[in-house]
Amino acid sequence: MKKTLIIIASLALGAAASQAAVLCTTTFNRTGDSLDTVTVSTTSNAGLTTSTSISSENFSKSTTGNNLLASDSIPASVFSPNANVGNNQNNTWSVSFTFTNTGSQDMLISSIDLSMVGFNGAGAAQNAGGGVANNDYVGGFDGNLNKPVNITLGMTGQESQTLAYNGATTTNQTTGSWDGVHTGNYGYSNVLLKAGKSMTLTVTASKNEAYGSGCFIGLTGIQIKGEVVPEPATASLGLLGLAALMMRRRRR
Repeated sequence: MKKTLIIIASLALGAAASQAAVLCTTTFNRTGDSLDTVTVSTTSNAGLTTSTSISSENFSKSTTGNNLLASDSIPASVFSPNANVGNNQNNTWSVSFTFTNTGSQDMLISSIDLSMVGFNGAGAAQNAGGGVANNDYVGGFDGNLNKPVNITLGMTGQESQTLAYNGATTTNQTTGSWDGVHTGNYGYSNVLLKAGKSMTLTVTASKNEAYGSGCFIGLTGIQIKGEVVPEPATASLGLLGLAALMMRRRRR
């Protein structure tokens, strides 16, 4: 009997501490040089949704000019604001996304990954020349090859977190590579998003104090990780059924 109870308790703890999974992945597609040409695609098996486009209501930029740097050479998958955040503290851009839990169960969010890629004013992938030496940047290189840009992630009800991303996409001093996407992880202590409720994520790009020679940076993806919380009734019934089965087998 005692052994059976220990097994049941262990199974209950295991069910409560299930492994974090990808709750949703958000990507972009741009067809022109204005905000209304950017479509937002969110894939989720858990029921997380967000807006299908980026509008002036959830995008802000301190610099003047076009909303987007839409050179033909920039991949359509890059949300690419026309703001040289690398050389001026005033060239900050910010974009917000509201995610809604349309499922029937609550979610625990444990981390969010942001994927960024750097480019220059001519619309080419950012080269690595003339940067600063720091291997701790997201996508950082050894030596004098980094072009850091601060990326701050804000979440409803949580403290904002800032990571320094290397805008240089290769170690090459003269050319860059569009494959040089850098992904940073922002960790959380199990933020609860209840069924039917929404949260807003705000991504802000700004100048890093260690660098001032210029770099543009674009957003290529958002991935939210965590777990779906089992419904209490379902979890309890499953454990009770397992207990009854084990007790019945023990009596034989």
